[in-house]
Amino acid sequence: MSLRVAVLTAEPDGPSVRHRWTRLAAPFAAGGLAIEVLELPREGPGRGAAFDRAAAADVAVLQRRLLRHADFDRLRAAVRRLVYDYDDAMPYRDSSRAPQESTARANRFLRTCAAADAVIAGSEGLADLARPCRPRALFVAPTPVDPDLYGPAPGPRAPGAPPRFGWIGSRSTLPYLAGIAGPLARACAGLPGAAALVVADGEPALPGVPVEGEPWSEAGEADLLRRMDVGLMPLPDDPWTRGKCGFKLLQYGATGIPSIASPVGANRAVVEDGRTGILAADDAAWEAALLRLGREPDLRARMGAAARRTVEERWSVAVLGPPLARFVAQVAGGGR
Repeated sequence: MSLRVAVLTAEPDGPSVRHRWTRLAAPFAAGGLAIEVLELPREGPGRGAAFDRAAAADVAVLQRRLLRHADFDRLRAAVRRLVYDYDDAMPYRDSSRAPQESTARANRFLRTCAAADAVIAGSEGLADLARPCRPRALFVAPTPVDPDLYGPAPGPRAPGAPPRFGWIGSRSTLPYLAGIAGPLARACAGLPGAAALVVADGEPALPGVPVEGEPWSEAGEADLLRRMDVGLMPLPDDPWTRGKCGFKLLQYGATGIPSIASPVGANRAVVEDGRTGILAADDAAWEAALLRLGREPDLRARMGAAARRTVEERWSVAVLGPPLARFVAQVAGGGR
């Protein structure tokens, strides 16, 4: 009989739950666990119903949420085992808000980590945020990617075809892309026909850049990634972005294309500078990297192939799923 894992989240179809839990159903099933995703409403009586359903599971996973003390105490008392899972710098506010430091968020985060039976962090840097409260068990689980969903890019559309610099994200993170508008505009000006393919739910602010905008959809995501020649992940350096796990870089790598990324947070672990992509710390480095990869399709192909191999060997569902399943099973079988 399978052990039941109830994942409590405000966004059952959100990317964090989808990639960190829903798509791990197969390795979890192989490990004797069944995942059930439960919507935890932000407000209202539905919260109590979610807590009751979680109480029937062998282990409950609170995914990213920082609950008010009364709600957290109610959940903690109801469930047999409690895991807190996060893939962002939860003690801080995001880059768009000032100040980013929040005593209330930090206190809720540390209280949650201390009271849980186990904590799962998306990177070593994120795990460091939990260590001051000495959690009972701490496991680092990068968000895995399934390379089979993306498949390697078919290569240049035609000999000498102008490059497409691609970015995938959400409206809330579009300002990160706007941060390299200058280098991107200058690079495109130096590469006749080059353009930026932006996959998001909003319009990018990229003056001077030829933009091909596409709305994101789960069904169309892979095809859109396969239209890119180079993947981009610019980030400012702040407390929130240092907690980013670099998942879009894994998507680019799974597609078989190289990346250009800011050397911030997990980006430094995912991008092997000069082998699977290029790390660019300032505008000059971004422009140089864009021009270099834009002009050298053979280099793009070599780096893209290396990126794909690295994803398969280090960051895939097949590699990262089973150890996480074993950890959760261990937590589920342990005492309170």
